[in-house]
Amino acid sequence: MYPESNRKLTVNSMHQQRGAVLAMAIFIIVVLSFVGVAVVNILTSSSKATVSEVYGARALFAARSGAEIFLADELLANADSFIVDDCGARNEGSAPSDVDVNPYQVEFSDSNGSGLSDCRAEVYCDQVTTPLNSLHVRVESIGSCAISDNEYSRVLLLEASDAVL
Repeated sequence: MYPESNRKLTVNSMHQQRGAVLAMAIFIIVVLSFVGVAVVNILTSSSKATVSEVYGARALFAARSGAEIFLADELLANADSFIVDDCGARNEGSAPSDVDVNPYQVEFSDSNGSGLSDCRAEVYCDQVTTPLNSLHVRVESIGSCAISDNEYSRVLLLEASDAVL
């Protein structure tokens, strides 16, 4: 009864909608490319944060290992003098690294299997005699690890005293 009119309506509506699919496809491609760029940026920043965290931890372990090696060497060599000979006198308000001009240096390499390759530690110490006639020693260890152009470092401060409270 109306077959011709339905056919004309369908053909005419298809001709009118021909460019709409192209506009929607371009819109979807643009939106998905923005989402892809955002995801790549998030993954890159997450990767950089992980690298910083790992190298910061390695620098802390280098500082700790350097302080332990220094204390072991000094205590074994000078069991009676408790580091007195190698630590400078403390200046009020200064860090140990300001006092000692020749730090005790430890270089870590792959040969000893420590996991601290490309890391090093500089250990400084100073001393003061307290009002109780006891010796107070501060040991400052600065651990640093390098990767390409970046260097990560951590500072560890240890204090020891022979005072009996």
